[in-house]
Amino acid sequence: MGILGINNRTENWKTVQHFHGLSDAAKVRLVRRLGEPDDTVAEEIGLELFWTGMRDYVKEHKVKTDDLAGVYGQLFGELRDELAKFKHTHDFKELKDHNYAVPTCPKHRENLANNVRHTEVDIVMETPERIFIGEAKYESGFKPDSGHVLVHQLIRQYVIARMIVHLAGRPGKQVVAFVVTGQERVESVKNSAQVEFMSASPRRWLPKSNILSWGQVNDIRISCS
Repeated sequence: MGILGINNRTENWKTVQHFHGLSDAAKVRLVRRLGEPDDTVAEEIGLELFWTGMRDYVKEHKVKTDDLAGVYGQLFGELRDELAKFKHTHDFKELKDHNYAVPTCPKHRENLANNVRHTEVDIVMETPERIFIGEAKYESGFKPDSGHVLVHQLIRQYVIARMIVHLAGRPGKQVVAFVVTGQERVESVKNSAQVEFMSASPRRWLPKSNILSWGQVNDIRISCS
């Protein structure tokens, strides 16, 4: 029961409840559930909640706006064309001219930099070869913001994680996305436009098997406590 009998319905609270203080065994079981090989041990797994990796990296290393735009262009220069082709058979809204395009004008470069600096990832787990980036959903959905360069939340988070891996000089480290949501919403999330795009070959950024329910995470937590 919550304070004054009021249940806390925020995603941050659900995230803390389920992921804060995970045992070593639970961390191992969770990353294996998300695709990590069986030989990874607990001491090799890092976990952070509400991660602002790009903001902190940019501040520490004084990365310039133009450098961020350059990295985005190098890694994701074809992303807009891929999305434009994909949306004809899936429920993507019409892209505006600046959405996902490699920015050339100062305004759009700054817009991209703001997108990547101010994006927070709910759950991040790191192993020697992978970074697992998790989005927690309780009642809210995936609402695109067409004013951004990187419009869609799940795609934006993946792009940012890949950019950080590149900037940090770890190009061999794989980024794997996952989502935790209510059991009743698992199938609808699997069939959402963003997940369809991210799970499609050759990307496979977000395997559909990585759409987990809060109950599945809780089962892992309890069984390994």
